[in-house]
Amino acid sequence: MFSLNDINRVTRMDYPRHQIVRWEPEHYKEIDLNDHDKQTLGHFHDYLEYLSVFAEGGDSFTAIGDGVIYAMFGCFPLWHGVAEAWLLPSRHIKRKTISMHRASLLFFDYYAQKKELKRLQFTVHSTNFQAVRWAKRCYFTEEGTLKHYGPDGKDHYMFARYY
Repeated sequence: MFSLNDINRVTRMDYPRHQIVRWEPEHYKEIDLNDHDKQTLGHFHDYLEYLSVFAEGGDSFTAIGDGVIYAMFGCFPLWHGVAEAWLLPSRHIKRKTISMHRASLLFFDYYAQKKELKRLQFTVHSTNFQAVRWAKRCYFTEEGTLKHYGPDGKDHYMFARYY
């Protein structure tokens, strides 16, 4: 388990105005999802239940500031040395693009070190061009296409970062 003080210090959030808090199911009900994720998750029935199980099995957080949720994110260990990351940005993340990008890079490195990872991976919907560009800017390598992978039957790309 990570201390929130450590995460906020490492990610250099503008604490206490902007901070990382533990993820709670209520955050999913409060987040103002971007149009792409809202449409995609519309195909995934009971996503909150799925996300809750995923969050409970790993380390899950919410980035919040000025009463606005910017993103929910976390990592789920698959086995020793390998974890799956996840991120749900809100439409408001654009207000904090640079600080959230910097915080993401710092979080990935911190998490990988603390968990002794050799691989951190996540998937991106093939039509989410912003997320594909962001994954590459976070030094993740595109490994391949997962055909008909998503709940909407669309392709996803597998990205991984190696440590």
